[in-house]
Amino acid sequence: MLWKKFAKDWLYFSRKERLGIYIMSALITLLWVLPVFFSTESDPIRPLNITAVQIDSLEHVLIKREKKEIKNFKQFAVKNKIEYTGYKEFNYPVAKKVEIIDINKADSIDFEKLPGIGEKLSARMVKYRERLGGYYKIEQLKEIYGMQDSNFIKFKHLIKVQTDFKPHQISINRASYSELRQHPYLSHVFVKSVLAYIKMHGFISGEDELFKIGSISKDEVMRVLPYLDFAQ
Repeated sequence: MLWKKFAKDWLYFSRKERLGIYIMSALITLLWVLPVFFSTESDPIRPLNITAVQIDSLEHVLIKREKKEIKNFKQFAVKNKIEYTGYKEFNYPVAKKVEIIDINKADSIDFEKLPGIGEKLSARMVKYRERLGGYYKIEQLKEIYGMQDSNFIKFKHLIKVQTDFKPHQISINRASYSELRQHPYLSHVFVKSVLAYIKMHGFISGEDELFKIGSISKDEVMRVLPYLDFAQ
């Protein structure tokens, strides 16, 4: 029949061809079966003899060490006046060196660089410095109208007063009432009491005599003392 002749022509293999097919089939079967016998499917950590408890313990140690390093870095940053900016790329702490502002040399633009300080407040900081004759400590900025403690806390580590700075001083024995009253720390009662004492005793030689004036408190004297010149 025709189909038998067709099958014989296309499906007939010689002895060598049949041998090749047997060998190829054996190789394919072998490659498919071998991975089953040699596969262990064991935990990749087992060859290292590390248990789950040891892994947890090691993780705890590493986390504790990392926290300690971050704490040490923050302390270093505060001590060296470096701004700590937390974690960046690769989870390493980074630091950015910041400029410390001298509040007796800064202008309004410099003050605006401080966190929480806007245009109006920076202008007041400059104006109040002029009225005082200079700042002798950074805490005096809290006396400025509109300056809140929350603002001051944000930037107090970014400002300074030079240790050798001397504010402008007023000659307490020579100045008139109007000249003395221009200073923010010299109230009407303070000035009147000082002028009355000078009229009676001739002059004030130093802070000890100011403490003797009953109408003036010790706190008032200590506050204004850096701005007074007792020269006769």
